[in-house]
Parts: sequence; C-alpha cells; structure tokens
Amino acid sequence: MALHAYPAQLADFVLDHWPGSLPLPLTRRALSELLSTSFQASLTHEEGRTVRFRLLLASREELAQIASEGERMALEFLEPQAFTAEAARRLSPAVPFNSSLIGVGPSADGWSMWGIVHTGASWLAPTWGGRRKQQPSTSLPLVHVLGAGRLGVYAGSEFVASLENGAVEATTMDVFTSRWLAALFQRARAATPEPTSIPLNDALVRVISQHLVRRAIFLIRQAGHGGLILFADASLLERCAALPSGPLKLKYSFRHNEARGRYRTLLARLAQALAQHGDADIDFQRFLETETREVLAVEQSIFEVSRLIGGLAAVDGAVVLDKRFELVGFGAEVSGELPYPDTVWQALDVEAERRVAEAANSVGTRHRAAYRFVAAHPQGLAIVISHDGLVRFVANLEGSVVYWDQFLNW
Repeated sequence: MALHAYPAQLADFVLDHWPGSLPLPLTRRALSELLSTSFQASLTHEEGRTVRFRLLLASREELAQIASEGERMALEFLEPQAFTAEAARRLSPAVPFNSSLIGVGPSADGWSMWGIVHTGASWLAPTWGGRRKQQPSTSLPLVHVLGAGRLGVYAGSEFVASLENGAVEATTMDVFTSRWLAALFQRARAATPEPTSIPLNDALVRVISQHLVRRAIFLIRQAGHGGLILFADASLLERCAALPSGPLKLKYSFRHNEARGRYRTLLARLAQALAQHGDADIDFQRFLETETREVLAVEQSIFEVSRLIGGLAAVDGAVVLDKRFELVGFGAEVSGELPYPDTVWQALDVEAERRVAEAANSVGTRHRAAYRFVAAHPQGLAIVISHDGLVRFVANLEGSVVYWDQFLNW
C-alpha cells in the first residue's frame, strides 16, 4: 500500500532540489511550518468556494524593494498579521489567485503576513494562451495553493516541486507539448488545408490552436462549473447526424455556416495580417513580434471563440468540435450503449511511455463519458474539467484508453 506525502516531505524535497544559484535562507522547520499552514488552508472553504492563493516569501525590506522597482504594486500592512490557516482563508477573497500575492515572512512567532503584492495576470500568459512576452519576475520563493491538498513551490517563475494527490512531483505535465497530440490533429489539417492562399507555418497553427483550447479550459475552470470538450473526426459526426442512435446525441447542433467555422476564418485573417510584415515564412516568432491593430484584433477574436466554448460548457453535456475546430454543437450526450472499458491507464509522462492501470469505474459521470467516447472513437480526444478545477485529457493510444492529469499552476 502506497504511503502519501505531506508538507514535511515536500519541504525536504524543495530544500534538496532548490536551484543552487538562488538563495533560500530557510530552515527545514520554517519551510515545513509554512507549507503545513498552506496545506491546512487549502482544505478550507470561504463562502462555499475553494481557498486558493499565492504566497511570496519576502521580508518587509524585500517588499519595499519590489514596490520601488515600479513593476508591481506592493501594499504593506500597518500591522503584520499572523499567518494561520484561518487568517489565510479570510484574506483569500481579497487576493485573487490570478492577480495578487500575499507577502509572508518569518517572525518571532512563526510566519506573518506583511502585505499584498498586486502583480496582474500577465504571469499566466504562457499557460492560458496569451502572448509570451518577457514579464518582470522575481527570484524570491513562491508557494501556490492550488486547491484541496495541492501545493506548488517555485523559485521565482521556475517550478521546483508540487504536492499533488498525496505525492511529491518534480515535473510538470503539459499535454500540449506531446507528440501524440500534435499528430492527432495534424492528420485532419493535412486532409483539408486552411482556406487561404497565404500559408501559415504548421507550428504557428498548432500554437494558436493550443491557445484557443488553453483559454477555454481557463475560463471553464474560472467559472467553477466544470465541463467536457470533445474533439471528433468528421466521419463520426456524419454518422451521428445520420443516425438518431449514434454514439453522440447533440441537444443543440449548429448549421454549417461561417460562424460555425469561425476559427478557420480567423486563421485566414491572421495570415493576411502577418503577410504584410515580411516575406519569410509566417511563423510563431513573427506572430509574437507583430502587434499591429489587425493582428491584435484577430487574436482577441480567437479568445472570444474560447469564451464562447467556455460558456457553452456550462450546459449539461459536452461541447463538440471537429478537429478543424469547427463548433459542431453542445449539450451532447455520449451514448450509454457504447462499450465501457474495464481498465484505463494513467500516463505518468506526456508521451504515456510510463503508465499505471486503474479501474475505469472509479470516477464520475463526465470521466466515464470521456472513457466511452475515446474507446469507441480512437481518433477522438476528450478534455474533462472537474468542478474542483482538475483537468484531464483522455485519448486512445493503440487500443488503450489513456488519461493525463494536466498540471496547471493556475
């Protein structure tokens, strides 16, 4: 029987693996106390909401230095507040996870909260699909309280370790970087090229598409209602349209028109806008460096497609897209008559080279629907967002239903 890890084990791991170039003037006891209090706070609720916050380990002087740099707004409390699980719970609504930090530092009695640092949400850009601009960063230690029993420790922006599902993890799971996911969508793109005479670099299309999905996941998690997104081949969707008893039953289906294929139209507009700023290959670097009104407008429109997907996910059932990112419909039900796998496999790395078997019936309705969907449709992809914010990708690899728990630091 596996033993679970707790904050003390996370503290040991962090001290052993902290980057040698950065200072960490903390004893094991001090770090363990900080992580233990954070862990206890993560198990509480504030007016029915999961408690989530970020901590910046800084002294009063370091907070003052941050404020003097002008990059962030550091507000220092007139009187420090003891850092307890209850105090963190009460303060958390005033320091939104995405835009603020709680400044904490060691004191004679343990740990104290010195103030609040407003950072804005730009630090999230690489994970929710924004532009990867150079953001001001700090080398100070950060602790992310992500949800019940979930902690992440960072050296500035550099990930060190996390406590997830009772285990200490030193690697992040970002499914978007996998080869199998790119291949799953590349076949569909090769079959039907983009509707433009100006070719976009494949890598650029892949990253922009990932931005759209990341943003949709971000918005569904922010809403707190959970959701299910299914990507299906055109052949499966044709069967569903022809057969009332098909594998997918859509309560709300969309007509074939420009609005349904809005994303591809936006890709064509992006190609035209970027083509005006150079003769070389239209790649991701040119996208990053081009901030004209036309390019920014297309990027914002793509984000609005993500917002639409996020809103549709609030209705019971799945949001369904084809692998060209056409919005097929929502409120979809995966047929209960589809075969259900006895066993699914948890991937321990992005390529699923290491896997652990588990019973398929140990999860809720959304996850079971995702398992049935990819078992019956091997070329499909399911993304499950739970009420508690956990994100799971589900796919069929060589006849096995495999899932990845996507690591998110937000």
